[in-house]
Amino acid sequence: MATKRLWRWRGIDVQGAPCQGMLWQTKRLEVLQHLQQQRVIPLAVRRCAVKQSLWHPRYSCETIRQLASLLQAGLPLAEGLSLLAQQQSHAQWQALLEALGRELAQGVAFSAALAQWPQAFPPLYLAMISTGELTGKLDICCLQLANQQQEQQRLASKVKKRCATR
Repeated sequence: MATKRLWRWRGIDVQGAPCQGMLWQTKRLEVLQHLQQQRVIPLAVRRCAVKQSLWHPRYSCETIRQLASLLQAGLPLAEGLSLLAQQQSHAQWQALLEALGRELAQGVAFSAALAQWPQAFPPLYLAMISTGELTGKLDICCLQLANQQQEQQRLASKVKKRCATR
């Protein structure tokens, strides 16, 4: 699978209003095709640098925990992802959550959509999310996954502190 890149675009919508956004796509042509489907006239499309530090497990853990809360509150998965994307302060995570939402809209399973992002969601995430999809308990699996990841991060931090003091 080709590596997806982060693209920033500016354009004009069908009402003539300026608009802008970010997209994860493999090629510039795919960005232009997406904008055409959205009926946006592109003015500028450029690649953005990806901050590797934002793929730290704490971000995926936080995202899954927030998603679990939204699912437990009764929001459908697609709406939960959309809401998380709107509230996301990091552009590359916002674009990722929007990309996941588009995959869901095309009928792709959530676990399969996450599998396209191994830098953000390791295999354990895929297994737990897949289990949640199969059992109809996605909210519970997301919460358990977030709790497990948080505990793992806490223990790793504790070990690092102990090693540093020796």
